[in-house]
Amino acid sequence: FGDVDAFISHSWSDSAEEKFAALQRWRDAFAVTYAREPKVWLDKFCIDQHNIVDNLKCLPVFLAGCNSLLAIAGESYLTRLWCVVELFV
Repeated sequence: FGDVDAFISHSWSDSAEEKFAALQRWRDAFAVTYAREPKVWLDKFCIDQHNIVDNLKCLPVFLAGCNSLLAIAGESYLTRLWCVVELFV
């Protein structure tokens, strides 16, 4: 716990290019502020994609282990149940 700077919350349905640009802007500001690269929790890499159901049960623990939540909210973000759940966990 506490080793991860941000849990990245995003909708898979939103533009990958726009999400990447938003993430880069956040990363640039983080690097200036803390003089290092951030450590992030990103679902594609941190959830076992072959065992998603069991891993999602641990979502509150994953979120609690991060220092902050970065919501990259595109057009579909608030229409996706898991995105809204992440905001309120």
